[in-house]
Amino acid sequence: MIRTIARRLSVGGFTLPALAAELNLSQDALAGRLFMMERLGFVERSGGCAERSRIETSSCRCCAGCSCSGGGTTRYTLTEKGRRLAGRTEE
Repeated sequence: MIRTIARRLSVGGFTLPALAAELNLSQDALAGRLFMMERLGFVERSGGCAERSRIETSSCRCCAGCSCSGGGTTRYTLTEKGRRLAGRTEE
């Protein structure tokens, strides 16, 4: 599933709810996988609530492990490691 998500991220043009539906996952499950991919170094998160403290434990559904009220847009970008996982090393 991580490779599938990485390949989809490499194409771009999605929202988290749309991507979750496309992958037949709940938004919470997708957010959890993206959070895990970030911790493993496959993706970087920016914007939205990515800049806020990750120590807080409640979730807002816009990303995993944060406590914001859902404002802003969170962007996920593949790292070099993530591009290799997706099979896209030409970027």
